Amino acid sequence: MDTLHRELEGLIGELAPSFIDLEQLERLVTEDDLLAFDGECTIHDGCRPIQF
Repeated sequence: MDTLHRELEGLIGELAPSFIDLEQLERLVTEDDLLAFDGECTIHDGCRPIQF
C-alpha cells in the first residue's frame, strides 16, 4: 500500500504541483511565531519550558 501511495503522490505532483511549499510555509510560520514571542512561545504546552 505504501508503494502505491508514493506512486500516486508522484503522479499527482507531476500533474498538479502544489501551489504552496508546505515545508517553507512551516519555516515562515515558525519564524513569525518566534518573532512575535521574542523567541519564546508560552502559549502551546509543547513550547513551555519544563519547570522542576
